[in-house]
Amino acid sequence: MSDVDSVIVDLVKEIHSRPEKAVIVVTGAGVSALGWLFAQGGASRTVLEALVPYSINSLNEFVGVEAETHVSRDEAVRMAERAYERALQLLQDDDDSAVIGVSCTATIATDYTKRGTHRAACALRTATRRIDYTIEFEKGARDRAAEEDVVSRLVLNLVALGNGIATSLDPGLLPGESLNVTDERL
Repeated sequence: MSDVDSVIVDLVKEIHSRPEKAVIVVTGAGVSALGWLFAQGGASRTVLEALVPYSINSLNEFVGVEAETHVSRDEAVRMAERAYERALQLLQDDDDSAVIGVSCTATIATDYTKRGTHRAACALRTATRRIDYTIEFEKGARDRAAEEDVVSRLVLNLVALGNGIATSLDPGLLPGESLNVTDERL
């Protein structure tokens, strides 16, 4: 196991030690974060539901609106809001745990050359806070697996934040790439 892998494992174990429960929704990219969460014991204490609405119709149904563009801050925020609402619905009646909704929508490298940018938008919704990240990748600088790794690290960082954990993974941004962060108190 590499040092990087052990950092992910340690962060996931810390997440699972916390009482917050999550619904996590990713549209494809970011799915490795789900794998990291489920690879460690204790996921049932953390994850109420994990969804991958991969098709446009599935995503539209999940958020309840047909967006003009699906990879945007607005869409990530809508997804996180819906995930938060879903978490509240799924919580057992006798469970007073705090819940969080985490989302990610992205367009990353694939098996053909895309005309547009490679980018991601991820969001967290708690009872008192909404945080979102947006990033545009340097096109052609990474393959799909490397872009997926960055996106999944961002998703896991939001899950950690939602669980009150200040520790975060280095997402591995390249020079010239910047993470745009919006942090709103509700």
